[in-house]
Amino acid sequence: MKLRPLVVGSCIVATCIIAVAQLGAASKIKVDTKFDKTYDFTKVKTYVWRPSSAGDVHLLQLSGDDPKALQQRFEPVILRTVDKTLAERGLTRSTGTADVEVNYYLLIGPGMTAQTMGQFLPAVTEWAIPPFNAATQSLEIYEQGTLIVDIADHDRVRWRGSAQAEIDRQLDGAKRDARIESAVRDMLKKFPPKK
Repeated sequence: MKLRPLVVGSCIVATCIIAVAQLGAASKIKVDTKFDKTYDFTKVKTYVWRPSSAGDVHLLQLSGDDPKALQQRFEPVILRTVDKTLAERGLTRSTGTADVEVNYYLLIGPGMTAQTMGQFLPAVTEWAIPPFNAATQSLEIYEQGTLIVDIADHDRVRWRGSAQAEIDRQLDGAKRDARIESAVRDMLKKFPPKK
């Protein structure tokens, strides 16, 4: 019995796999944290939001967006999620003096990924491929958002978390809020840091 290749079926499967991979890549949030290794985080029990302003929104590109409108839209979500997550981590929000001060920055601007020919070849090739000029094979430019949460002591940042992701303007408000909440929770999982 001779088997015929299922070209149409395999194309559909390949298309589905590519679509799922792109969906996963587009929704991925890159979280990173850094902290002062000399600071004693065990003494931190209370926090307060920065008195002048809890946060700032900065647009890193010329667009029709208004930073103040974006701040009014996203600040309640950020503050609510940070408050809830820090409470789960054992910190209490204070109305007066506190051990640390919290603030955030929301940065919105262009992002880019590129691949060049030969990018993934080892430094010394075993096949003796002659050197060639690197040519860009793939270029993707997209809108990117970065949320930074700082925890400071006496005007010195002791802990900084950042979450970075591609912005999808097609998402409705509830899904955007859920992505912000997820990013904040993932970021604050690493607070207080373990030495």
